[in-house]
Amino acid sequence: MSRLLIDFSSQKLHMSTNLYVILPNTNLDFFSNGVRYNKDGKLKAVWLLHGMGDDYTGWLRYSNVERYAMARGIAVICPSSVPQSMYSDMVKGLSYFSYIADELPAFIHETFPQISMDREDNYIAGLSMGGYGALKFGLSRPEQYCKVGCLSCGNIIDLELPPEPEEENFLTPFYGVARNAFGVPTMKDATGTKDDLHHLADELAGTGRPIPDLYMYCGENDFVRSISDQTASYLKEKLGDQTNFVYKTGPGEHNWDFWDHWLPIMLDDFGLTSLFEKE
Repeated sequence: MSRLLIDFSSQKLHMSTNLYVILPNTNLDFFSNGVRYNKDGKLKAVWLLHGMGDDYTGWLRYSNVERYAMARGIAVICPSSVPQSMYSDMVKGLSYFSYIADELPAFIHETFPQISMDREDNYIAGLSMGGYGALKFGLSRPEQYCKVGCLSCGNIIDLELPPEPEEENFLTPFYGVARNAFGVPTMKDATGTKDDLHHLADELAGTGRPIPDLYMYCGENDFVRSISDQTASYLKEKLGDQTNFVYKTGPGEHNWDFWDHWLPIMLDDFGLTSLFEKE
């Protein structure tokens, strides 16, 4: 594998930002069985979004994503966002939705022409805030991704927060999301907007637009389990008869032990199984 750290000057963000790109090599050894090419000799790509407490380095630092990608012969793209963005075009902040949905794919495909631009070869997934972001991108831009994976999240606007003076320290950044990212007083006030996953599913259902296959995973003891369950139920009811929908739960909490365990399972569910196995 090749792991490339890229410093990218983004016009959408009006600043330089970083991302990792993992590219498979054609060598055959104990860890790699080559490259998963599409019919045109291009690479399949998984776009992996990080959570609120991380940046573009999170997946590389805390999971075995590079090893999983090597076994599957796929490219992986890990962009960076900021904690309160929720992968939106922030009202008081930067345009992370447009950056990842529009500008970054154009840059990637210009810089790495071996990566396929075809919908059926592009997958998007994330954990926590990144899981919400992946669902947002998939439901907003269904023509770009064939499959969407969400680990440990759901419709973030349904997350019930304690009164602000009583919040736990790790929840503190959430209180700026509604005001800074969504431009509303509270999370619930984003209901019916482009940041509401239920609203996006309502708008997509029955339109005839292609709908990505949807995959959700959550730990049984995760503090976001309730919104994960609610979102899974809603998406299955709204879109389940129009696309493939999978929801799995298992032992675990909101941490890297759960995410690193379920990442290869999710990739297998995507159909991106190890090239050492017969497909």
